[in-house]
Amino acid sequence: MGSGYDFKCKKCKTEYSAMPGVGMMFPRVYKGAVEDIKNGKYGPEWQQIMNSEEFVAVNAEREVYICSECKHWELELNLSLYRPKDAASIRTKQYGIKTVDEWGYVPYVMGYDLKEEYSLIKVCVHKCKKCGKRMHKATDEEIKNLPCPKCGTENTTSGLVMWD
Repeated sequence: MGSGYDFKCKKCKTEYSAMPGVGMMFPRVYKGAVEDIKNGKYGPEWQQIMNSEEFVAVNAEREVYICSECKHWELELNLSLYRPKDAASIRTKQYGIKTVDEWGYVPYVMGYDLKEEYSLIKVCVHKCKKCGKRMHKATDEEIKNLPCPKCGTENTTSGLVMWD
């Protein structure tokens, strides 16, 4: 389940939204993120970490990242990497009709599982596409006041949206 906000720019009237979180397609999103990392899309360091240990997991939840410098924001996958605290217990975890051992891999890992069953290996640093500076995960207050992607005017949300 995800929640987000709709906006309408008070200056240029552009309508935009920010919808972080996960939805019903999360297992597919997760699988795609793992494949992209293993194929080197996010660089050799992420590729090496993902392939170095059994059951390395990625945080594939969508987050809003904002640049402190220019206020440009993006909705991106978190992409931080985790290792299981106890690989043996991960093997016996049930996903649908099979265990991880039967699947041969972990089909997906939810955020609450990352907190309880995994340890952080590496945080993904998100870079601003406009100015190149480091972006940070937006706070709830920042998400409620995201600037217009067209003209940059800061706006307040016109409504909360619950999706999926």
